[in-house]
Amino acid sequence: MTQPFHNSALMNGTNLLPEDPVQAIQTIIKVTQSLIAYSERENQHLARNDMMGFAILQDEKSIMADRYVRVSREFRNRIEEFRGLDKAYLDKLEGQQKILADNSRTNNALIGRIKNKAEQKTQSTLLSAQELGQSKPVRFHDLKSAQDMHGT
Repeated sequence: MTQPFHNSALMNGTNLLPEDPVQAIQTIIKVTQSLIAYSERENQHLARNDMMGFAILQDEKSIMADRYVRVSREFRNRIEEFRGLDKAYLDKLEGQQKILADNSRTNNALIGRIKNKAEQKTQSTLLSAQELGQSKPVRFHDLKSAQDMHGT
């Protein structure tokens, strides 16, 4: 049975990983799997172009990402304790980390494409506004006359 990791441990700088190396690596695997789940949810939001859902998810993910950084650092500091573990644990952790890295690369590529489309739309809109402004100049005296007619 693994010990849960608590936000209080995250906040006060105490260790997040259990002392037992098997329980500790299981905790690291669970944290990694949680980040994988977030990356998959991100991907769904990005695929639907749901930027609001994606943005909301970022707050939740940042907490888990911080936890991941902390347990990873603790793992590296205790690496000698983990060298004697059954290779299956280490292989599972490595596999999960590869999935997380692949998901992150995919999501970053999607974000890049969305950003490029947004930049192109913004540039197009600016050019259209500029062309419109040049072809239909605004005369301020016309605006004043229109305001006087409407009593504004």
